[in-house]
Amino acid sequence: MIGSLINAGCIVLAGAAVWARVPAIPVAAQRRLQALVAVVTMGLGFQVIWRSLHGTIGQVVRQLAVLAVALVLGRLTGQGLGLQARLNRLGRFARERLMGAPPAGRRRLGDVFAAATLVFCLTPLAVVGPMLEGLRGDLRALLVKSAVDGLATLGLARTRGWPVMLGAVPVLSLQGSLGLLLLGWRERFELPGVADAVCATGGFLLVAVGMVMLQVLRIRLADYLPALCWAGFLGWVWP
Repeated sequence: MIGSLINAGCIVLAGAAVWARVPAIPVAAQRRLQALVAVVTMGLGFQVIWRSLHGTIGQVVRQLAVLAVALVLGRLTGQGLGLQARLNRLGRFARERLMGAPPAGRRRLGDVFAAATLVFCLTPLAVVGPMLEGLRGDLRALLVKSAVDGLATLGLARTRGWPVMLGAVPVLSLQGSLGLLLLGWRERFELPGVADAVCATGGFLLVAVGMVMLQVLRIRLADYLPALCWAGFLGWVWP
């Protein structure tokens, strides 16, 4: 849960910096920071995959086969459930609330809170980060997400004000709950091949996130999220 606390803290600090009228980061510098975060995300993903593959050549080949099958089944499942299409609709809702003419009063507060929740929580990093922390004690994916959310807050808080900081509450509750749940189930995931398969799949998603951030790949990331469940199942039945 430490990673989720850091994530929520970065959102609050970024919003407070805007409220304190700290000068905005130049656009060129923001783009360089985003590119740096994307490269770090890709590097982290490759490292997670590498650490999840071990044993003899035959075992590594089997682990790669589990990863490939999990990704294929996950994509088919995600498409069947329409995950990316649903996420796109929620994204349009968030953009309308955060980029359009600001409403007044309580409606403004509720709309900004809902939109900020979608921006901060409905991303692959919000799933992969707590998963890696819960199963491996690895905070790095959530540290990357903290940087991404902090940069987003710096921009959003200047146009929508302090309510953007309220997005830290669902980040802490949802991600923290997922991390604690997986931490409690860690012993079940320590079955041969299960944790490694899940983490390797999470590493692939991290690489894909970085490539999407660099705009060198267009991929329906949300459709691949069920691959994490398939990886755990396949790692269990094919240890």
